[in-house]
Amino acid sequence: MLYLLLIFFPVTMALSTFVLRRRTSLVIFAALGTVLAQMLLATQIPLDDPTRFLGVTLTLNALNRVFMLLFLATGGFALVAAWHLPHGENFVPIALFTIAQVCAVLLLQNPFITTLLLAATGLTAVLAIVDLPAGASTLVGTRAIAAALKYLVLMVVACVLMYIAFVLTDIYRPGELPGRISPSRFILALLGVSFALRLALIPFHTWLTDLVDDAEPLVAALIITLLNTTSLLVLIFTFQSFPSLLLESEGAIGVMRVGALFSTVIGAGLALGAATLRRTLAYLILYNCGMVFYGLASVTTLGLAGAIFGALNQIIAVTLIFVSLALLERPDGRTPGVLRRDLLRRWPVASAGLLAGGLALLGLPPLNGAISHLLLYQAAAERGWAELGLLVLGTGLAGLGLARAVGERLLGPAEETVAAEPLLIGETELDRPTQRRLEPEPRSTAALTGILLLLCLAIGLYPQPLLGTIAEALRGLAFIRAL
Repeated sequence: MLYLLLIFFPVTMALSTFVLRRRTSLVIFAALGTVLAQMLLATQIPLDDPTRFLGVTLTLNALNRVFMLLFLATGGFALVAAWHLPHGENFVPIALFTIAQVCAVLLLQNPFITTLLLAATGLTAVLAIVDLPAGASTLVGTRAIAAALKYLVLMVVACVLMYIAFVLTDIYRPGELPGRISPSRFILALLGVSFALRLALIPFHTWLTDLVDDAEPLVAALIITLLNTTSLLVLIFTFQSFPSLLLESEGAIGVMRVGALFSTVIGAGLALGAATLRRTLAYLILYNCGMVFYGLASVTTLGLAGAIFGALNQIIAVTLIFVSLALLERPDGRTPGVLRRDLLRRWPVASAGLLAGGLALLGLPPLNGAISHLLLYQAAAERGWAELGLLVLGTGLAGLGLARAVGERLLGPAEETVAAEPLLIGETELDRPTQRRLEPEPRSTAALTGILLLLCLAIGLYPQPLLGTIAEALRGLAFIRAL
């Protein structure tokens, strides 16, 4: 019963909030209650206690529970931020429906149903991208529609490749036809391309840059944190279910590792030459995705621990970045359309959050990304100095890209204020135009940014509980023991 509640309760609340979507405060309050109830349900489910429902196995392990709780917390942060930050009229019901789909993916143990659910999450994300705020006087922009269509098409292609790979895996029996060429490399290639599309690895990255450019920051945060990380967990589940793919495909694993290194270095290099702040952040996320995928493709205990820990850190860092970005782009009374370079002086909390999130993606101590990067560097050193050097090169380029963006947008000179001139003869105060008053940062959203920043510091300073959970989960993976 608890498994079904985790899946269907947010679906029911999504339908309810859709009916009441114009009453923003009530809808957000109900959604926050739903998220808290989901977190309570997730803590009550016994671990590794599978159950059957309509012929489908449902279970929850320790690693999936950690990610589920973090996904729910991320959804809660996004809902709190929606009090003051721009979002679509249907953002809350879409977020709840996405959370329900993600919970189902984490609970189900059937690869075919999981593939269909991942395809459904792509359609749900498209609805969020093209959503407009309540009472908007304009239609959806062509760039947003193009980004949504690109995302939908690529996710459909990824799911088709994934489904073909699972069909081949289901009919393939290792050792059944001795002397024949094993199809395991072809199956692993299909899975590698499929998950590279979903994780936005280069050269399949354009959907993510378009998403960051044209979608609302809260929508981009929800898609990147929930859906991308869920895809990573599904790939780990696939390796666990079909370890023979790794045992018979050493060369294919090496190609995946080289592709991850390529994505890391190129993504960091593109961040160095990005023209806008949004695009710089998109390339920093691409760099970090390449680092995480490298750890997974290394298929070692250190690499997998770094990849899982890096995925956890990426969820928090990306949420912090996009909440801060939405605060920085919020109208504050200044002339619209003018590039501002004094954001740190004007929005100190949001600028600090943006900077901390970027540094967390780079793995700078004492933030939460430091331990994961250290584990990934150790895994690369076991493979040779060349791979370690490429990872360090990627980190250096990404750091230079972040420094350039910070110098141009955060640390520029303060906006000049016009000194008040004395009144002319016969002139009164009413004859002069009203002086603009710059609005301060919303307290609730600034407090949320501060909480996320403290969470990054807390995990960076005290990572032992998460590392212990990850180590325990890795000991239960069959393909690690086999390799």
